[in-house]
Amino acid sequence: MISFFSGITPTLNFWEGGVLCNEEMRGFWSVSRSWEKACIGYADMEGRKPCPHGERGMMQCPLCAYKDIARVHTRLDFTGYEEVAEQFLNRPYSIYLVSFGDLVKCGVTKRERVRERVKEQGADYFVESMRLENGKDAYEMEALLQHEYGFRNAIRNDMKLKLLGKENKEPVEKALGLLKESVAFGEFVCDGAKVEKLDYNIPSSFEIVEEIEGKIIGAKGQLLFFENGSPKVVNMKKMGGEITGIG
Repeated sequence: MISFFSGITPTLNFWEGGVLCNEEMRGFWSVSRSWEKACIGYADMEGRKPCPHGERGMMQCPLCAYKDIARVHTRLDFTGYEEVAEQFLNRPYSIYLVSFGDLVKCGVTKRERVRERVKEQGADYFVESMRLENGKDAYEMEALLQHEYGFRNAIRNDMKLKLLGKENKEPVEKALGLLKESVAFGEFVCDGAKVEKLDYNIPSSFEIVEEIEGKIIGAKGQLLFFENGSPKVVNMKKMGGEITGIG
């Protein structure tokens, strides 16, 4: 059963007999879909754990969603993780802007993970726009910027798929310019903040498919490219939690 897909180096993470396996996707792969979901479990401070009840019919059951440490990273919700609140809050964070086609998203990540984080998402362009010294200030700033400028909090993978090949530097450069000119936010913008392009080993044309059968080419976030007669792309996010046949 597929747990999740990591796109920087295409890697499939899946449960097999209660053990989490990680396999880099190189060469020829065949993954058939059953369209049947099972809970992927949850991650805590020690790593990823299987669903304690083996729930079916959903990618993540309510119990595992409650126990998942992802809530700490996305919402600073420390319920069940009160002992690590100080550790998470009292460290430096960065605010970044990324673009997908004409859409701009604003996010927060640990300062040392900026490039890795935006690459994980499959962004076209990015800029580290601000640096703040603690989690509370960083997440409050993210919310303010999203409210003030309408920056996206998230962009779905089906939308990213539609925007492939429509890279555009202008929207994120315009967004950075607005921040620099702002009376309220200008003083927080990083000196020398500059928009950068992210490169991926992917084809310029492709067919959208639902299963994998061919030689792996590369990935752009959760979008995996492979070749079988002609280039193809599959949205790996849809496979999360599916009971699949891997060959």
